[in-house]
Amino acid sequence: MRKKGPPRVLGPYPERKRWRLIIFEGGTRKAMYLTSQEEALRLKSELSAQLKQLGDGRRLGDLVTAWTDERLRVGTCKAQTAREQDVRLRAFLADYLDKDVRALSAKVANAVYQQAVEAPSPKTGAQLKAATHRFYLKLAQSFFAWAVEQGEASSNPFQDVKPVGKVNAGKPQLRLDEARRFIDVGLHLYEESKQPLAVGAVMALMMGLRTGEVLDREVRDVEDGARFLCIAHGKTYNAARRPEIPLVLRPYLMSMLAGKGPTEPLFGMGSTGKPLKRQALHAMVRRLCKLAGVPMVCTHSLRGLFATLGVQSGAVTHAVAATLGHGTFAVTQKHYAQPDAVTNAQTARVSALLAGEPQPEPALAASAVSGLSAEQLFALLDEATRTKLAALLRTERRG
Repeated sequence: MRKKGPPRVLGPYPERKRWRLIIFEGGTRKAMYLTSQEEALRLKSELSAQLKQLGDGRRLGDLVTAWTDERLRVGTCKAQTAREQDVRLRAFLADYLDKDVRALSAKVANAVYQQAVEAPSPKTGAQLKAATHRFYLKLAQSFFAWAVEQGEASSNPFQDVKPVGKVNAGKPQLRLDEARRFIDVGLHLYEESKQPLAVGAVMALMMGLRTGEVLDREVRDVEDGARFLCIAHGKTYNAARRPEIPLVLRPYLMSMLAGKGPTEPLFGMGSTGKPLKRQALHAMVRRLCKLAGVPMVCTHSLRGLFATLGVQSGAVTHAVAATLGHGTFAVTQKHYAQPDAVTNAQTARVSALLAGEPQPEPALAASAVSGLSAEQLFALLDEATRTKLAALLRTERRG
């Protein structure tokens, strides 16, 4: 059996009026034939330089660093996301970070994924949920696809690895009466102890906000006497919006603004003087659940309940999506609104049409589109409505 050696090019050797080069790379041997010695020497020089580059610094951990740096430089995702995914990918590939990238064959990749599926989590002692290990697999596939594009790897070992398990879409949600108790307890806690995050947790439920959309707010983001909340940027392009703040929350927010500068964090800082971490809001949500005597849910679940109630209220689907900062209702329907809410709302509207009943006014429509740019409003319209609107505008200009 031929022993593996470093990548190299041998030759050129004369052979029947041609010149032969032999290339060794990754334990494989390949021959190339050129018509002249001069051409063979030139190609040998080029290939030797390329193989030397492939042979130097091919440590997997270094490539993960390069991948993260590239994503941060190009801006393909938020800096926080890039860094979090860097940590997760390193945990997934931990046994191979100090090895050559070519050490991960398709067989090894399958074994790495299988270990992630079966091994207990060091944190909980339980096996990872399907959503978690499937996410790790997708992350590894994306990383190695980039490595192949960059010429850092010859193939993607994770490309044909099949994900296992079923991902549960959505999270358990509170019942309507439970949600009302959650709100009452949150506002009462703020009245008693002036803990801003109690109001932040209630805002997550009543406005459908993401965790980051709560924690990242500054005093200046509360506009027009606490009527609107400016979210200038977020997880996606569509996250930028200016939702209306519910009337019941406005006095509490005005109280929180007193004596603060425009760029101060709306919900304060952590005990160490650093920005609040996501876990702070999650902990407050769990605390309010316990005080209210309702099932334990997370901030993401509160956002899901908002979507469910929005659909049930009769609001048009794209208005609910816009309120949540989604580009389309497909994301809202898949990950947030409960299936029964969507089905029941559609059934109710069809029944009302068949019975000749007047259609209810969409409860969320006004607040959903308030503060959106013209481009975002235009994107919410279907193609037929866009065409009609364009025709009306042309008619208006001529008039």
